[in-house]
Amino acid sequence: MHSTAKSTVVRLATTGVMLAAGALVELRLMNGYGVPVLLALPCGLAVGLGAGHLVEALTARLVTTVYRCPDAGCTYKVRLAHVDAGERRRWQEAAASHPGHELNHRP
Repeated sequence: MHSTAKSTVVRLATTGVMLAAGALVELRLMNGYGVPVLLALPCGLAVGLGAGHLVEALTARLVTTVYRCPDAGCTYKVRLAHVDAGERRRWQEAAASHPGHELNHRP
């Protein structure tokens, strides 16, 4: 299986688990207040989806490398995830000497 396909499967599985966990927790919490299931279920799904998105965003931050232009006034940056050392090195050099360098300065 290709790494992109594996990543998609992992993301879908994580989202499904978070949706189910959020729905169950919210249903359990709201059951004590007499909230109808059809009202508590969307709330639970929203909480689960939010938790899944948070986990996905944190995971992406752990595996993403950011290379910025070393010039203090330049805003150019490159974000990389799941690449080998050679590819990382090429993008690091590209960030240091990118075309349009003068266009990215902020006054």
